[in-house]
Amino acid sequence: MRSDLARPSPFADWLGRALVGTDSARGRIEANDHPPAEARNRIGTLAGGALAAMLDSPTGLTALCALPEESVAVHTALGVAYLHPADAGPLRGVGRALEQSERELACEAELFDAHGRLVARGLARLRIVRRGPAA
Repeated sequence: MRSDLARPSPFADWLGRALVGTDSARGRIEANDHPPAEARNRIGTLAGGALAAMLDSPTGLTALCALPEESVAVHTALGVAYLHPADAGPLRGVGRALEQSERELACEAELFDAHGRLVARGLARLRIVRRGPAA
């Protein structure tokens, strides 16, 4: 596993992210999110922006999983399909790499609620870049 996959970001910490597993050979990740109460909308379900963020993250993690250690990827586009309202409980995210060229990568991610129902799906395009110096 890449060293940067094990290092959560402050945003992933806010989402309550726990990386469950990675499969570099298949370009696949699985993670659990436990979003905070502030991620809810006025009717008590998770806000669409929070769900989009929870799809942005696993597509990015999937890209890292599929790339060599000296490369990273930055999002250039993310399309989100909201399929069902998501309760404010835990969500499971699954990300998969779809296709890759020398400069670009496409990934998809799905979010499942505690009952296993698919609540949202995202399709991302990411640009591959060389890793800069460590901060």
